[in-house]
Amino acid sequence: MFIHKPSPAELSDYYKTYLKYVPEDDLLSALKEQQSTMQSFFNDVSPVKESFRYADGKWMLKEVAGHLCDTERILSYRALRIARNDKLPLHGFDENEYTLNANYGTRSLKNILEEIIAIRQVTILLFQNMNEEMLDRNGTANNSEVSVRGLLFFIVAHARHHMGVIQERYLK
Repeated sequence: MFIHKPSPAELSDYYKTYLKYVPEDDLLSALKEQQSTMQSFFNDVSPVKESFRYADGKWMLKEVAGHLCDTERILSYRALRIARNDKLPLHGFDENEYTLNANYGTRSLKNILEEIIAIRQVTILLFQNMNEEMLDRNGTANNSEVSVRGLLFFIVAHARHHMGVIQERYLK
């Protein structure tokens, strides 16, 4: 199955800032490929770096990994609701509060990676079983109109963005 990415006109201004992270057109292939990329990426992180913060008040590396878990779950839930034609507006979430109230800082990166991979497998199953009509449905999330396809785009782009941040600020 091939899921083409949304056109820039279909994306909110915020999502448009992430276009550079997804050059390919097949989102489902990108989602699947990214699962193995994330596994290799996080497996290569030294245990010494897991709790590293690049500045005061910034998340630990493993908290960034946990943020990927939280965000993918939320975006997938939004996609499910909108794909099922649920018209109720969906609220945003405060990523800093989520991280503050999670236990990612006390867990091992290996354990968080297991969760990332499990969530990603469920995300793949969700999207690969949607038809074009479902993917093109729109709803409101975080006070912005978004399509199911746009949410899938952002799942891929968001993970790439944060893996880049980890590479630049945590692993150098």
